[in-house]
Amino acid sequence: MDVEKALKPLCGRTVEALIEDLAGHDPVAPPRIFELIRVKLLPEGTHLKCYLNLTQFLSIPVFDDEQTRLTLDGPDGTTFVSEDLKGQLRYTLIWR
Repeated sequence: MDVEKALKPLCGRTVEALIEDLAGHDPVAPPRIFELIRVKLLPEGTHLKCYLNLTQFLSIPVFDDEQTRLTLDGPDGTTFVSEDLKGQLRYTLIWR
């Protein structure tokens, strides 16, 4: 999946970002709601930068398998999920 190309049409829309600790050791971070300004896949293809404004971004690891997935217009809206099994974190973006 070309993650950058798939998410570009969602730029300019409000998104809810959640980061969950899959190991359960750290407290769950509160969700963050922001307007997605732009997305950029790093040249190495390992991370997706999701810009909150011109200088701040959330860096999400991306994988070529089912660990990274996009669901368009599902029951919870459009969702992008990437599970970093090594880091034991799940990144979720939700557009409602």
